[in-house]
Amino acid sequence: MTTATREQVATALFALLLTSGNYVTSSRRLQTIDQVGPLDKPALFMVEHKEQHAKGKNITPAIRTMDVDVFIFISVGQDPNVVPMTALNNLIDAIDPVSGGVLAPGPNGQQTLGGLVTNCYIDGDVVKVPGDFDGNGVAVVPIKVLFM
Repeated sequence: MTTATREQVATALFALLLTSGNYVTSSRRLQTIDQVGPLDKPALFMVEHKEQHAKGKNITPAIRTMDVDVFIFISVGQDPNVVPMTALNNLIDAIDPVSGGVLAPGPNGQQTLGGLVTNCYIDGDVVKVPGDFDGNGVAVVPIKVLFM
């Protein structure tokens, strides 16, 4: 059995996430919200933070778990007639498998990124700051990827 490389997994996940919205700016290299101008939003950034390895008695190779954070920046809060949380919720729903987003599982009940990984899913607290006061909103979506 051939195992996927970290870069293959990261590239596939990023490509899938980009299909979730009409992002003006996107990168696997994080910028601060102030570095991304209003005309460059919505923006999506994907950052890998940590990785765990677990090797069971009869499991070869070890199961790797990659923790990824997806940052979504919006600037619609600068318009007093728009509810910024609506924009953030819609972009999060476009990722969330429960809402029919791009991380929806395949026929086997898991999101495998085209067979590269065992599973890929949102795991943990989704942080949401709508930007009601300064116009700049952000969401951070934690994603866990399991692969060998």
